[in-house]
Amino acid sequence: MTRWFALALLLATVYAGAGGLADATSEPQSESHRSPADVAVLPDGGRALTATHTSDSISLLDLSAGKVLVEQPCGHKPAGIACSRDGRRAAVSNLWSGTVMLLDIGEHTLRPVATAAVGPLPRGIVFAPDGGSVYVAVAGAHEVVQLDWQTRQIVRRWPAPSEPRRVALTRDGRCLAAVSGRSAQVRGWETQTGKLLWERTIDNAFNVHGLSWAPDDQQMVVAHLHDRRHGISEQNVVEGWALDNRLTRLTREPDAKTEFWQIALDVRGKAVGDPCGLAFSQDGAWLALAAAGTHELLIFRNAIVPWNSGDPGDFIEAALAVDDAKLRRVPLGGRPMAVQFAGATNQAVVANYLLDAVQVVDAKSGEVVRTIPLGGPPQQSLARQGEAIFHDALRSRHQWFSCHTCHVDGHTSARNFDTLNDGSFGNPKLTPSLRGVTHTGPWTWHGWQTDLGRAVEKSLTDTMFGPKPTAHDVKAVLAYLATLDHPPNPQRQSNGALTPAAERGQSVFRGKAHCSHCHQGEYYTSTKNYDVKIEPDGSDYDLWNPPSLRSLWDRGPYLHDGRADTLEELLTVHHTPEKLGGQVLTAEERADLIAFLNSL
Repeated sequence: MTRWFALALLLATVYAGAGGLADATSEPQSESHRSPADVAVLPDGGRALTATHTSDSISLLDLSAGKVLVEQPCGHKPAGIACSRDGRRAAVSNLWSGTVMLLDIGEHTLRPVATAAVGPLPRGIVFAPDGGSVYVAVAGAHEVVQLDWQTRQIVRRWPAPSEPRRVALTRDGRCLAAVSGRSAQVRGWETQTGKLLWERTIDNAFNVHGLSWAPDDQQMVVAHLHDRRHGISEQNVVEGWALDNRLTRLTREPDAKTEFWQIALDVRGKAVGDPCGLAFSQDGAWLALAAAGTHELLIFRNAIVPWNSGDPGDFIEAALAVDDAKLRRVPLGGRPMAVQFAGATNQAVVANYLLDAVQVVDAKSGEVVRTIPLGGPPQQSLARQGEAIFHDALRSRHQWFSCHTCHVDGHTSARNFDTLNDGSFGNPKLTPSLRGVTHTGPWTWHGWQTDLGRAVEKSLTDTMFGPKPTAHDVKAVLAYLATLDHPPNPQRQSNGALTPAAERGQSVFRGKAHCSHCHQGEYYTSTKNYDVKIEPDGSDYDLWNPPSLRSLWDRGPYLHDGRADTLEELLTVHHTPEKLGGQVLTAEERADLIAFLNSL
C-alpha cells in the first residue's frame, strides 16, 4: 500500500503544462455514456458540476439555459464532486485512479490545477468553508482524509470502517460526518482538533448511502436500508418483514435518551427501492431523497416529518402516504443518485445516472421543470439495458429492492441473507461479489448452479418475486455482468508486481498452505466442489464451491456465513490450512500468505 501510494502521489502531481495533468484521460468521446454519479450546485444557484462516471469526465452546466458549458477529462470513474463555498474551486474524486483532481472554476471554464493521490476508491468529497482543503471518503482504505489545496498533501487521516461513502460538513465547518456503507457506522469529528466526537452504528442498517446536515447544523439525516433478518420469502417481502427502506435522523450532540429517530419510507404495495442521495433546501423547508431503485425523487416538507424514537414499523405513516402537500413522489425514470438544491430556491438538482442527464425538480409543485442531457449514445447497448434491469427495484415484488441492493455496484453489501436459494430455511449466506462472475462458474456457495442465465432468472423470480424476465432480459443482464471487473489493486507495487512479502506468500499459498488445490487459475477458484471441513449448514448440500479470491482486499467478512471478520481469523480459526491438507503455518508465513491474498 505504501509504495503504491507514494508512486501514485508522484505521478498524480506531475503537471504537464497549462490545463494538462498526468491523471487526465483523453477527451471524452461523444458516444460514451456520461452516467452522472454526483452533482454539486455552485453558490450562484445557476450552475452545477457533475461527476460523469463512465466518460471519465466532469461537466459544468448552465441550469437556466439547460446546457453543458464545458466537459473536462479527469481520472478513471469519477464518483464524487464538490465546489468551494465561493464557487471558485472544484474537486472530483476518481474512484479507480485513487486520486482527487483539483480545478479552478471560471464563468464557462474548468481549469485543472493539480491531481493528488489519496488512496484506493475515493468517493464522497466536501470542501472546508475557506476552500483551503477538502475532506474525502476513501472507501478502499476505510478512512476519511483531509487534503490541503496548496500543498496537495494529506494533512489528516481518520479511520472510518467499513467503506465510507459520503461525507458532510456543518455550515460552521466545525463538525465533519461520514457514513460507511457496509458497517452502517456514522462518525463525527471536530475539524479544528481532529478529535473523534462520536461513533454510532445504526442497528441492522446497510447500504448507508445518503447523508446531509440540516441547515441548523444540529441534526443530520441518513438514508439506508434496514435488514429485518427474516428469510426472503414472498410473504416476508410483501409485508416488509425482509428489507425496509428508511431515513434516520441523528443529532450533532448525542442524546442520552434517544440515539436515533427514524421514519419508514415504504408504502404497502409500492415501496421505495434503494434510497440514495439526499439534501435539505437552504431554508430547511424541504428534504429531498433520490430513490435510485424506483426512479423517483421523494420530497418531504421537513417540518412535519413524523420522526419516531422507536421502531417506525414496516410502512410509512399513513398521513404522509396519502398527502402530496407533505410528501411528493416525483417519477424521474433512469437511476437518480444524488441531489442538491439550487441556492435559495425550491429547485432540486438531480444527477440521473441511467438517463445521462441532470434534472431540475420544483419541490413545491413536484414538477420536472428541466432535463439537461449530458451526451451519450443514441441507443443503449445490450449491457446498458442489463445495467438498467440490475438496478431496477420495480423488478421485485412491490418494488422493495433490486439486484444492486444486495450486490452493491455489482460487488457486495457484505450482508448475510436467507434467500432460500439452497432449498432450506434459516441458513443465511454472505452476499458474494459479482466482479468477474461470468468467469467463475459454477455458482452459489454450494456450486449447484451451472447456468448463469438460469441463475439470473431465478434471482429475479424466486428471490425478488418479480415477473419472469424475457430471454432478451436475461441476455442483457449477462452482458452487464460481463462488464463487472476488478478495480486496481493498491496492495501491489507501482509496476503491478507483488511485494516481497506477497511473493513469499505466493510460495506458501502453492506449497505449505495447500490453498492452490481448490483456488486455481486466473480467478483463484475451481469448477469442482469440495469438502472443506465445515459443519453442515442445514441444506441438502455437503460440498462447497471455492469462491474467487480476486479483490479480497476489498471484501470481508469471509466464508459462506461471514463468520470470519478478518483473514487472520479465517486462517487461524475457521479455515486453517492443516484441516485442508496443508501444514501448520508460522506467524510469519501466515502474514506473508495474507499479503499475497490481499494482492490478488
